[in-house]
Amino acid sequence: MKIAFLRPNLGGQCSNDAIEPLGFAVLSGLTDRKKHEVVLFDERIEDIPMDLEVDLVVITTFTLTAKRAYTIADNYRKKGIYVVIGGYHASLIPEEVQEYADTVFVGSAEGNWARFLIELENGHPQKVYEEIKLPDISEVVYDRSIFKDKRYSFVVPVQFGRGCMHQCEFCTIGSVHRGDYAHRRVELVIEEIKEIFKTNKRAKVIYFVDDNIFANKKKALHLFNELKKLKIKWACQGSIDIAKDEDLVENINIMNIKKMNKKSNYDFDYENIIRIFKKYKILVHASYVIGYDYDTKDYFQEILDFSNKHKFFLAGFNPALPIPGTPFYDRLKNEGRLLYDKWWLDDNFRYGKAAYTPHNMTVEEFEAGILRCKVEYNTHKNIWSRLFDGAANFRHALIFLAVNYINRKEIYNKKGIKL
Repeated sequence: MKIAFLRPNLGGQCSNDAIEPLGFAVLSGLTDRKKHEVVLFDERIEDIPMDLEVDLVVITTFTLTAKRAYTIADNYRKKGIYVVIGGYHASLIPEEVQEYADTVFVGSAEGNWARFLIELENGHPQKVYEEIKLPDISEVVYDRSIFKDKRYSFVVPVQFGRGCMHQCEFCTIGSVHRGDYAHRRVELVIEEIKEIFKTNKRAKVIYFVDDNIFANKKKALHLFNELKKLKIKWACQGSIDIAKDEDLVENINIMNIKKMNKKSNYDFDYENIIRIFKKYKILVHASYVIGYDYDTKDYFQEILDFSNKHKFFLAGFNPALPIPGTPFYDRLKNEGRLLYDKWWLDDNFRYGKAAYTPHNMTVEEFEAGILRCKVEYNTHKNIWSRLFDGAANFRHALIFLAVNYINRKEIYNKKGIKL
């Protein structure tokens, strides 16, 4: 068969910060390339052709890209081409996705992909393939040949682990993996990184896409000790409770933290946490979820002041977004606070807009406050002011400026776009 892997974009413009979609590298690595031919089109960096002559179309989607994914799927199903949809959105609300796909993958695909291809060839594919419990990914190998000659970011994604032990109310990870997590073998990850720098001339920074790289402290320490030997620049994301332990080395209102069920952030001295990160010259990307029930319109200035005080490398001012299938979405729906029946499909919804009614401010105040934080923190003056923070930013000046100006451009490119 000829198989097309398609990654839709959330809006019409190409992205400046697109990184390689690792999910397709997993599927490609599991595909018998002697029998099947694979091609990849990623709408964040290129057009997706609507007239591909293929036997199978495979689409991955998040909730923000679901509307576009459904349009692409409809186009190919009308041509009689078999369509599969997977990804977090498909895992969260498979009932909806089944309306637009011939087969839906729920959860991880490793355990079912080869079986699906055989059953499809034999003419008896199932409507749903489900693998909720994380599979053994210790020996998973990513086929990065599908990314050859595609202009992705100089930040190259690598996966060490999958899943997270926390179950935050708003998070898709907890809703899909339900507190489960699994890891690849450290030696395999290190060899992959070496190969990346050997074969990818654009690679400058390795970004671990793990939902929480600190899910297993012992394995994380093993990885970090091996990374030291490579003398490379790398980034990761993880729960802030890691700062309890200097060996391993977000919303400040504790009432909001408890409402989120974000137990990893309870009772923290944030000033001390930031001091620890800066002590070790670590760039900090502060990621805020704004709009929980105890936030008021005054909170935007507080969060800006806090971010400017500490001159964070980056700050993400994210409006709390009710993703279907999460406890946050269900709670807001039960409270009658959703502004749209299905915001991800609604023609009136725009990126960055509110999808629900906040408790302690108007919708207009909420939307204006989010935009103000994004714009003011990323003015030319503010970027250069943060660069000269003596702790870490100036030490990594080239990366700091490159990433901040890409981020600034994306803020304006995505502002108010229609999904």
